[in-house]
Amino acid sequence: MKKILFFQLLSILAVSICSSVAHAEAVEYTLGHGDIGLAYDGSELELHYHFGNGAVLDGTPLVGDAEYAPDEAFVRVGQNTMVETTGSIPFLGTTAGDPVWVLPQSNTPGVPFLGIATEELDGTFSGASLTMTSFSGPGEFALWQSSPLGGLNVFWQSNNGLDATDTLALSIGGHDHYNYGFTEAGTYDIGVTATADFASGGSVSDFGTLRFVVGNVSAVPEPSALAAMGALSSIMVLRRRRRS
Repeated sequence: MKKILFFQLLSILAVSICSSVAHAEAVEYTLGHGDIGLAYDGSELELHYHFGNGAVLDGTPLVGDAEYAPDEAFVRVGQNTMVETTGSIPFLGTTAGDPVWVLPQSNTPGVPFLGIATEELDGTFSGASLTMTSFSGPGEFALWQSSPLGGLNVFWQSNNGLDATDTLALSIGGHDHYNYGFTEAGTYDIGVTATADFASGGSVSDFGTLRFVVGNVSAVPEPSALAAMGALSSIMVLRRRRRS
């Protein structure tokens, strides 16, 4: 009987917390350097945003560094990132003259400079990866990297379905930048499964939903049900992100 009452209480708490999460406002990242990062606290892998000194959050430059869970922040892809394509882009499904909103892999004034980093992981791990395992948006999305010689590698691509090929392999202790492309204005939720492989064998993983708000979208919809589910799991494991 006590066990039943405990789980009933847990359910009530979960509903309450999920409701508060659904209505909480995430911080808006609009400018400066940030990373989608991986960290390990000794028992769990943690997918998170890491924003550097001077990154603009909610209109204010950050002093020092700060970390946020995926559902505590979103990335603004402003109208100033929109370009018209001069030819077809198969991995985005666009043709010449179509608009595309792009966060570039190079540091460009006026837009977020969003990298992907494993600098918080050490030699305990032999490698890591990020896989796009869910996607929601008004248009298509892709993550790719261009080389100085003109070639490119596409890592995530929504317009051909999601599978194991939507995986970005990462070296431990690394940091790099990529192009993030979107074909329509609106809100995109990109579900990412992060995995880190122990050098001694085995692995740990985490899941988070990265939100990108593209174009002149004035209102951000409430976080997805995945964020609410994350609140429930946080009750069960008492998980907490570290912040500066």
